[in-house]
Formats: sequence, C-alpha cells, structure tokens
Amino acid sequence: DAAGVEKRRGGLTVTAQTLRAYYREMPDGQTQITKVEADKDVVIVTASERVVGDKGTYDLDRQLMVVTGKALKLTTPTQVITARDSLEYWDGRKVAVARGDAVAVEADRRIAADVLTAHLAQDASGKANRISKVDGFGNLQIATPAEAASADKGVYDMDRQIATLLGGVKVTQGKNQLNGDYAEVNMKTGVSRILRGPAAGREGAPVRGLLVPGEAQAPTNRAGAAGKGP
Repeated sequence: DAAGVEKRRGGLTVTAQTLRAYYREMPDGQTQITKVEADKDVVIVTASERVVGDKGTYDLDRQLMVVTGKALKLTTPTQVITARDSLEYWDGRKVAVARGDAVAVEADRRIAADVLTAHLAQDASGKANRISKVDGFGNLQIATPAEAASADKGVYDMDRQIATLLGGVKVTQGKNQLNGDYAEVNMKTGVSRILRGPAAGREGAPVRGLLVPGEAQAPTNRAGAAGKGP
C-alpha cells in the first residue's frame, strides 16, 4: 500500500490517494505486478485516454481498468464519455463500456443510453485514439443541432455519422417527426430511412409521421410505410 502516489507501467500511469499493488513471482525470481487497486481521486492515463473516478482497479493481465464512484469520465483528445454506475476501459481492445446514464459527447453531437459501448480507433494522425463507433442499449438518444433520434437500442458510426436504430424509433427534425421499428439515419445529410418490420420477434407497427407544412427541417423518408425491415 502507498498513500498519495502514482504507479507507472509502460505507457500507463495510475495515481490516487491510496494504491495497492498485487504481485506474482516469476520463474527467474523477479516479481510482476498483476493488479492495482486505487482509492480516492483516481486518475488512470494511457497514451491518449484519461479515466477518472473515486475507486479503480486495473487488471494488467486482462488490460482492463474499471472505475466507480462519482463523476466517472473517460476523455480522448476530442471526446468525453461519462457514466453513473461504472466505467470500464479495455486497453488492449480499445473498448470502453459506460453503465448508468451513459453519455458520449463530441463537439455538438451527443449520444446517451443506459449502457454505451464505445469502440476506439486511431485518428488520422495515427498518434491518438478517438471513438469511431458507439453501441447503445436502453433508452438510446442521439442528438445534433439539426436532428434528434431515439430508440430502444442501436449503433452510431461516428465517422460516417450514420445511426442504425431498432425498436421504438423516433426521428425528429424541427416540428417534423417519423416513427417506426427500424431506421437508418444519416445525421450529416438529414436523410432517414424509416422501415416497418419485425422487431424483437414480432411484426412491426406501420411507419408513422407528423409533417408540418413549411417546416425547413423536414426529415426525408426514402422507404415509406410500404417498406419492410430486414
């Protein structure tokens, strides 16, 4: 145990008020750290990510860090993920899992859900990681300045700005709204492909829409009520 210290290994640094390290003995008589537990003011820093929380554990064998407590946050050079219950970061896989009121923000784009799984990839420079795709489960909401979409679950491609939504889909632009079971929404162009079809093993409800004449941000629905989901 140590108080108010930091521990480094490779490109990762863990700082906290208290650290506890667990070791294993190697065949050559040397020791190797297997796990680090951190308590109070926890900050875990990798080459391009920073994770903060009240308590944290880093499993070096699994390359998994888990933080809990208040004000949980993971930041990349351009994005922020927050959570209420826990925040996991799989360093080897470059995957983050935020649980409980999870939110991911990049500039003026916001993705929220009960649980978010963020997949990170190298940016154009190849020197830092950024969120390239987000999977949302439970009360998924995606918002930009011009458009909002919600569903039971879905996937948002951050690079292409395309959302694939399933279950209780609602797409809103201004006062216009389209509802369905399944949707492919281009948040960049404003073109929405709303479909009816099987959702959760049942026949989906018809596509519904509320269009306000003269509304500038009317959604474009290329499929219409006659479409069928995949």
